[in-house]
Amino acid sequence: MQAAEKRVVGIAAIIYAVGLSGLYFTATRPHIIGLTPINLALSLLVPLIFLKKWNGGLFIGLICVGLCGFFIEYAGVHTGLIFGNYHYGKTLGPGWQGIPYMIGINWAMLVFFAVSALSGRIGNAWGIALSGAAIMTFYDFIMEPGAVSMYMWRWDKGIIPLQNYIAWFLCSFILIRMYLWLAKPERNAIATSLLIIQIIFFAAVRLIF
Repeated sequence: MQAAEKRVVGIAAIIYAVGLSGLYFTATRPHIIGLTPINLALSLLVPLIFLKKWNGGLFIGLICVGLCGFFIEYAGVHTGLIFGNYHYGKTLGPGWQGIPYMIGINWAMLVFFAVSALSGRIGNAWGIALSGAAIMTFYDFIMEPGAVSMYMWRWDKGIIPLQNYIAWFLCSFILIRMYLWLAKPERNAIATSLLIIQIIFFAAVRLIF
């Protein structure tokens, strides 16, 4: 990791630590939660700035993953057949027919993070897709209680179904394969670090709430 990348990761760690502290106190909690869309957008944008090789396939891949992720969530919310019965709150910002636009960016971000973490460590696309889907499902398991507490979404009867995690794995696998078909994977130290930071953040949020 180069010096500039280390500084960016250090700044990101501080920002997430400040955010965690803000969530702990009732007075600052709404303000921190309100910054969630900006944080997610920057979490995807900053690693892209530090790409070593710019190529159209990568950006087409991210756009396709984001759009597919959005419409998967649309189908999930409006049918209850994919992840279970849930609905979105206001934390992730504006959207269309109850689905925040930011959730598409979140899918693109997580696929990019997972592939960046595994590139160069696993030599074939199927292995990256399987391992990446496992990482993303673990991420979702850690994130779910904190996301609910931050009013990102709500589950009917307050129960997170096993169906959600099975669907997360399958959808993640499909989206990673699609991304790898469109884009050449590249290891990105900042993306990998942000993935770890976010997992630690949501694990800590579970403890706070």
